[in-house]
Amino acid sequence: MDSWLTLLPPCLSILLAMATRQVYVAIFAGIMTGSILLSQNVLLGMAKSFNAVADTFQSSSSVKSLIFILMIGAIINVMKQSGGIDALIYHLAYKRNIVKSKVSAQLITFAFGFLMCLEGIGSMMLVGLVGRPLFNQYDISREKLAFVANCTGAPLAWLMPFSGAGIFLASLIAAQVENGTLAEQPMNYVFAALPYQIYTIAILALVPLLALKMHDFVTENTSEANHVNVVHSFDSQPQTGVFAILLPIVILLASILAITYTTGDGDILAGDISSAIYWSGFISLIGSGIYFRVCQIKINQYVEWCVQGMKNMLPAVIILTLAFSLSGITGQLGTGKYLASFVSSEVPVWLVPASIFIICVLISFSTGSSGATVSIMTPIIIPLAVGVGVSVPLAIATVISGAVFGDQSSPISDSVIVASTAADCPPEKHFATQLPYTLAVALLSLAFYLVIGFNA
Repeated sequence: MDSWLTLLPPCLSILLAMATRQVYVAIFAGIMTGSILLSQNVLLGMAKSFNAVADTFQSSSSVKSLIFILMIGAIINVMKQSGGIDALIYHLAYKRNIVKSKVSAQLITFAFGFLMCLEGIGSMMLVGLVGRPLFNQYDISREKLAFVANCTGAPLAWLMPFSGAGIFLASLIAAQVENGTLAEQPMNYVFAALPYQIYTIAILALVPLLALKMHDFVTENTSEANHVNVVHSFDSQPQTGVFAILLPIVILLASILAITYTTGDGDILAGDISSAIYWSGFISLIGSGIYFRVCQIKINQYVEWCVQGMKNMLPAVIILTLAFSLSGITGQLGTGKYLASFVSSEVPVWLVPASIFIICVLISFSTGSSGATVSIMTPIIIPLAVGVGVSVPLAIATVISGAVFGDQSSPISDSVIVASTAADCPPEKHFATQLPYTLAVALLSLAFYLVIGFNA
């Protein structure tokens, strides 16, 4: 379908999500609308909308992502119930006296996101896990915590060449190398594009800047519960050590590296990182279970921790299932390709980088997915850049910057859903409080691409 109607399902979902604050209803309305457009029949389309949700589970990658989120929920609850969080707070705030202000609380929380930089969802959940008690203690809003978590998700993942996102990008570029469009190694282009990823760099830099400025996200509708000054106090040193919180993370990261090294025959970059991330979740839970059993924690108690952690993630899993379904529908409608068609040979060369950025912003905001946007646009913009004489690394960076904005900002994005879940903040509040800042950074990025395009 090649018309403006392809924009209707995602736009409807976004508008309903903002107007009704009922995310489940909003996303499913988009799925149903898209199914009706594809079927050209109202009743048949309504019936197929339910099948579209079931079709999500036919995708191995989608199912693995949902299972991994459940495992991350289990890991987080294990770290929480084991007393590892209390031990970490005690170590940072009392023993080492590192966290002693709002600024240090935010900076330490932000830094923990880098421990899981290979996987965006894990990074956001870890930030929420560590940040909740610290933000409560220093009376910082949950909306601000959700923003910090979101900034360590997609922005950080796309800036790391060895992350799942980085390997995914390299594989897309490799296809262009194989067909003769590009001549150098894929990773050369990935590294060369890093300095031009203005949005991802600027949004990450904004987190410590706002922390140093003592800025908080407070609105009239912010619940008072988010601002109650809950002081984390200890009558004595916690019985559990910091090792209880670090062990699951260490096992998770070590497993990812070991599996990618093995599957890549000694080359981590050539390994199957998506499968490695999935398997590492199981390995982390099993390894942690063995450790806690040695520490006299009963098996049924550990299993209960895991099950409860998975239950805590069910709302996010349901929304993500619907989001994956909507993404599939927009893919069948050709929403991304329709928007990309606006970039044509009629656009002046100096406007190409800014035009690519705008198109990617529109695609990612309407689909809520940076991965979908990058996969749609990369095969289009690389030949375009080569053909019109625009720097290929610059063109790749504009795609990533535009894609990350929508991933981080759209109310139907998985990043918004996971970050708000991690921070225990309503998704609509997270969306409303962070949008002015992500929009400001997007405008800054647009200005940069206009200037660099004009001077190229």
